[in-house]
Amino acid sequence: MEEMDIDKLGFFIEEDIFLIPEDAKEILLADKFKDYSDDLPEDHSTASESLSDGSSPEQAQPNEESGASVALTYEGDFEKSLLVIHQDSPLSEELKGFLLKILRAVSYSLKDIALVSASQVSSLPVNTVQQLNPHKILVFGSLNHPIIQQKENNYEISSDGEVEYLFADSLPVIFEDQNLKKNLWNSLQAFFNINK
Repeated sequence: MEEMDIDKLGFFIEEDIFLIPEDAKEILLADKFKDYSDDLPEDHSTASESLSDGSSPEQAQPNEESGASVALTYEGDFEKSLLVIHQDSPLSEELKGFLLKILRAVSYSLKDIALVSASQVSSLPVNTVQQLNPHKILVFGSLNHPIIQQKENNYEISSDGEVEYLFADSLPVIFEDQNLKKNLWNSLQAFFNINK
């Protein structure tokens, strides 16, 4: 059977077609990589354009623990292997701007990180984060995931092998408290090896 795109299907189907956002992302992914499918190994990460605002790509990592493919979907390009987990879902534009301002202060941007909500991380199998292979993990707020076992105190850096962790209060709490902003800044300087 010949492959058809959505526009051609409109010639045959008279009813309205509704596309679920997750399905649309999969279609965009498949379309983007269809020419390269022979060159890619079966275990690879892929990217698709975000459908909501088109401003940033989202990444997916396959999960091999079960037969089903479970992915950690995140915003950003993850170029510097920094995973940022935030408790607030969805993250408001004001808080997202605040977070990006914090990251710019340490020479990071959205292209350098993987931004994901704590609720998504906690709903996935434990090894999904490990498969992403982050070098640093920055957690804002509470998290229902084994990563939390690395937490000693907020604003203190901990390490587990090659991965460094920094836990902080949730973004709305930090946003409203000047002392917490100072604590976060001091911790980020140490976390990213920034000299004053």
